[in-house]
Amino acid sequence: MQDGQAENTGTAEVNQFHAELARKIVGVACEHGYPAGYQLKEQWLASELGLSRSPVRAALHLLGRLGVVETIPNQGCFLTRPAKELGEGNWGLVQTGEERLYNALSRDRYARRLEQHINVTGLVRRYNTSRSLVERVLSRLADEGLVERETGRGWRFVPTIDNPSVYVESYRFRLTIEPMAIRDPGFSPDSNRLGELKSLHEELIAELAHTLPSRRLVEVDAEFHEAIGAWSNNRFILQAIQQQTRLRRLMEFQFSAAEPERMTQSCREHLAILNALEAGEREKAANLMRQHIEVSRDVLPEFVRDLRGSR
Repeated sequence: MQDGQAENTGTAEVNQFHAELARKIVGVACEHGYPAGYQLKEQWLASELGLSRSPVRAALHLLGRLGVVETIPNQGCFLTRPAKELGEGNWGLVQTGEERLYNALSRDRYARRLEQHINVTGLVRRYNTSRSLVERVLSRLADEGLVERETGRGWRFVPTIDNPSVYVESYRFRLTIEPMAIRDPGFSPDSNRLGELKSLHEELIAELAHTLPSRRLVEVDAEFHEAIGAWSNNRFILQAIQQQTRLRRLMEFQFSAAEPERMTQSCREHLAILNALEAGEREKAANLMRQHIEVSRDVLPEFVRDLRGSR
């Protein structure tokens, strides 16, 4: 059966697309922490998601059927409850085939059940799905920097932190680079961006860390560390930090879902660094950054512990 036969009809295909879009709209609402009664405007969402208004309208209609939004004639669509309550899996939309395949590919690659070079036909057989679905998921993984196209029509997974020795080397490198970024003579935080990051972390700590999709938590983590690199005003430091966030991405997708308490604590550590920077205490911030990286290094994800034990 191809993808649960979801792609055998045009209607089912459109419904799956609308389901994915509905998830994205909820993700936007969670990211901004919208309250109950907040109006979700079609035009703004279409612009935010890079789509026309028609599919956005259909996705909002689906969210209306699920009770996430209420449509008031001649007024618009409004959230029926605070975005902080719209965590993964608790608002009625079952996981789609694309989401299941995305998670399976991420999990199996990290567990080294998949080779670096990707055989699309092999994935179709392995996951008993359709070629078009595999191609869609690979495109999504490419957008997130987890796979890339090879010459011709092939794909491959990008290098990642997938064994204990690489894990330790990565953290040794980060312990050198990231505190140094704060101590760099050119370091100068952007006050507006610093304020935005503080507000975002305060929201996560207060109420959203356990309800946001794990992918969003990983993105916030990357935003914080890459902001530190950008504020160094040193392109080589920024490039090094960006490379590390890309290498860690696949690992942290798995870790954030399995260890939400650590992700919450990590947000507190980020906030402490931001507070020190706001107060002009750069040396304190650099020391806090070092402590943050050391704690993250020592709280090993289960799959890293397993890999270490298998050596």
